[in-house]
Amino acid sequence: MRKAISALAAGLLIAALIFFNQPEAREAGGSAVGETLPDFSVTCVNGDPFTLSAQRGKVTVINVWATWCGPCIQEMAGFDQLRREYPQDVAVLMLHSELVTEDVTAWLSGYDYDLAFAVDEEGRIAALLGASDLLPQTVILDRAGKVIYNRAGAMGYEALRRLTAEGF
Repeated sequence: MRKAISALAAGLLIAALIFFNQPEAREAGGSAVGETLPDFSVTCVNGDPFTLSAQRGKVTVINVWATWCGPCIQEMAGFDQLRREYPQDVAVLMLHSELVTEDVTAWLSGYDYDLAFAVDEEGRIAALLGASDLLPQTVILDRAGKVIYNRAGAMGYEALRRLTAEGF
C-alpha cells in the first residue's frame, strides 16, 4: 500500500511540475499575458522581412510550428482562414522552430497559404516568446503589441477567431 501511495504522490508531483512549467505559466522576455513582446525582425522564406513593430495597429498572431508536427499541420488551415478573412486587421507569422528536419520552403510549395513563413534558425524568437519544445505554440498580440494569449497546444479555428477578436 505504501508503494502505491508513494507512486501516486510521485506521479502527482511530476504532473504538477510539467503543468507549472508550461510556456503560459512562465514569464520570459515580455511574453507573459499583459506584457509587450520585444520587437524583432525575421526574414521570411519568400525573402520578405517581418518586423513585429511594423504590425502595430493589427492583431498579430505568431505560431511556432514544425513540418514534422502533426497538430501543427492540422491547425495551419485555420491560421490561413483567419488571415484571409481579416487581411487588413490581422498579421500572422508562422515561425518554424529551429528543429528543422527538412527543407521548409520545399515543404511549403505543396500548399497555397496566405501567411508569412519564417524559420527561427537559432531559436532566438522562440526564446522571446517563452516557447518550449512543446509544439505548436501560439502567441496573440493585441493592436498595441501586448500579449493576450501565449500557450502551447493546437487550437481549432473557432478558438483562434475568438481569441483574436479579443485583440481588436
